[in-house]
Amino acid sequence: MEHVLIVSGSSGAGASLSEFVRESLQCNPKVVYSAYQTKTALEKDPFLELAIINAPLADESGVELAEFITQETASHCILLLRQEKAEELADHAIRHQILVMNKPLNKTSLYQLLITVNVAVQRSQTLIAENQRLERKIKDIRTVDRAKFMLMQYQGMTEEQAHSYLEHYAMDKRKRKPIAALEIIDRINEQYL
Repeated sequence: MEHVLIVSGSSGAGASLSEFVRESLQCNPKVVYSAYQTKTALEKDPFLELAIINAPLADESGVELAEFITQETASHCILLLRQEKAEELADHAIRHQILVMNKPLNKTSLYQLLITVNVAVQRSQTLIAENQRLERKIKDIRTVDRAKFMLMQYQGMTEEQAHSYLEHYAMDKRKRKPIAALEIIDRINEQYL
C-alpha cells in the first residue's frame, strides 16, 4: 500500500501515527490536520488506499469526514475514537463501511488492522486489474465482431469468410486481431460511408 493519509487534529499524534504506519506498512504516509486539508489532498491524489482519522478534528468530529471518504472514494477508512463514542457509532460505522478503533490505541490491534486492510487493498487491486483485462477483452471481441459484420454487409462475405479474411489480414500485417479489425473498419468507412 502506497497511498495512505493520516488525518489528526493533534500534530504529535499525527507524527506518532505516521511513524507507526510507516514501519508497519513500509510506506510514506501523508499527514494532514483538518477535514479541509483532507479534501484538498484527495483532489490531488484520487488513488488514496487508506485514510486514518484520529478524531476529533479541529473543523469537525471526524465522523462526517470518514463518511465522505467511504462514499466518495474507493479508499478504506479507519476512524480512531474514544471508546464511548465508538460504541455509540458502531451501527452507523458499519452502514458506512468505516472501520472504527477505540482510543487509547492498542498497537498490536492497530498493527493487525493495518495488515488486514493492506491485504484487502491488494486483493481489490488484483480484482480491479482482472476486471480491466476482461473489459479490454470484451472491447476487442466487439471490435472484431464489428469488422466481420461490416465485411459481411459491405463486401458480401459470409461469416466464415469474414472471419478467415480478418485472421489472414492480421497475420499478413503482423498485428493483433483487434488492431487489424480497426484498420478494416476504417478502410470500409472510407470506402463506403
